[in-house]
Amino acid sequence: MPATTQTSLRSDSAKTKNRLLNATERLFASHGFAGVTMRGVADRSHTNIASAHYHYGSKEGMVMAMLKRRIEPINANRLKYLGDSRSLAGNRPLRPREIFRALILPVCHEIAKSSATRENLAQLVARSFTEPARFIQKMHQRFFRELSENFIGELQRTYPKADKKDLYWNLHLVISSMLGTFAQHRRLNDFSKGLCDENDVEDLSRRLIDFVSTGFEAGINSYSK
Repeated sequence: MPATTQTSLRSDSAKTKNRLLNATERLFASHGFAGVTMRGVADRSHTNIASAHYHYGSKEGMVMAMLKRRIEPINANRLKYLGDSRSLAGNRPLRPREIFRALILPVCHEIAKSSATRENLAQLVARSFTEPARFIQKMHQRFFRELSENFIGELQRTYPKADKKDLYWNLHLVISSMLGTFAQHRRLNDFSKGLCDENDVEDLSRRLIDFVSTGFEAGINSYSK
């Protein structure tokens, strides 16, 4: 087969996969895992069920591929931010604000790209509050378990005398605050009667990082007394 033909086939395959994942994302954001069907994805992506099965094997495989496309670049940037902060700090333990900046800023950079990106990500995050526990556990194991251990390890270096149980509790509260903020952010304008600008992502990131850093430190210190 000529090289130009092979290149064309690869390009067509990549475009088809991209259409399938875009359709999966829209259905999952609107209706959750239960509302995603191979037929629905095929119809929305203007392809066929055979193509969907060929590329992803199953509905779950397709949803996980869609989440991987969304989550893994953000997680990679989180680890990069954390590594950069650690390099700059030398032997000094990182401050909570430096740690949670690495957790939060990559998401803020993503939602700052466009209003459509912000809306899609808000809907996906909101699904973390409504999907069945089994699906959330599987998603956590695949995309967040290693990331969580990296952040817990960094927090242990910052708070060597803290009980690990307290570190997990307070990190859980930080993550819940972050997810709730992103899921509900589109309500901010109405909630504040126009006083707060929901499009000001820089203000969002600064306030959220300050809030969770202060809360985390206060919580750890209160249990360490």
